[in-house]
Amino acid sequence: MEKRKNHYIPQFYLKGFLDDRVTPPREPSLWVYDKQLGKLKQKGTQNVANINGYYDLKLVTGEITTVVEEFFAKNIEAPSSLILKKILNQTLLTDDERVQFSYFIFFSLARVPNFLNYMTMFHRNLDKCNININTHRETIKLLDETLSDEGLTTLEFIVEMSELFAPLVYSMNWQFHIAPKNKQFLTSDNPVILNDPAQKKISPSFSGWNNPNIHLTFPLDSTMCLRATWGRRRKIYIKANSEFMRAINFRTSFFATRYIFSSRPIDSPFLDGTFIYNKTDIYESKQNWE
Repeated sequence: MEKRKNHYIPQFYLKGFLDDRVTPPREPSLWVYDKQLGKLKQKGTQNVANINGYYDLKLVTGEITTVVEEFFAKNIEAPSSLILKKILNQTLLTDDERVQFSYFIFFSLARVPNFLNYMTMFHRNLDKCNININTHRETIKLLDETLSDEGLTTLEFIVEMSELFAPLVYSMNWQFHIAPKNKQFLTSDNPVILNDPAQKKISPSFSGWNNPNIHLTFPLDSTMCLRATWGRRRKIYIKANSEFMRAINFRTSFFATRYIFSSRPIDSPFLDGTFIYNKTDIYESKQNWE
């Protein structure tokens, strides 16, 4: 079986960042900035955020199964795409929909190559890491059970992890920030960022679930971004100011593994491949915590 393109970022999600300022028969496309090459191009959703054979699993018979791809399409993407539309229409979710979307958020963090590569490296270098083993006991156990010589499987490990972490996403306080007119949120090949605004050192964008100051950010389309936090409840839908927009877009760009996706040509500082760490850029102002 020939290897096919498998998307680690769903196309239905990427379509929320299309530049639709086109005249038919030309189709809307994404603006894609390659941090490694320093180049900006326009591409269709089918041509980005994919890797040939990314979800391929070889059976004992030697055949390649598509069970991983089918799992994401049926169990995660199809139901979550409908819930995303409700959120973008500012419609309140049912409890079941919130549970389902919590899994989508977690998988959007965990199915990307950056996460799986980091977790493989983390496990192989445990003896060199200055960490509290008890804090990461469940994660290390899962890694022990699912890590192979080639690295992590794309499905078993993150499905097991989702049972631990999706309930945490569900329990956080969700707030949806709406972009001002003529302003757009960016996204990337590593779209879910989990980080502490108060920390002095930049850590991987998916660490620190137990931190009471943690902020989870996830651009949902070019017009709206989810921010989830612990602590007091806030307004569910809120207008984002320009400072917040810049901070979130810089954070998204900073933590992008390689590719940034946008509905408009990306301007400086987001085209600066160095992305110099500046706390006021990466983290939003407390004045916008309503």
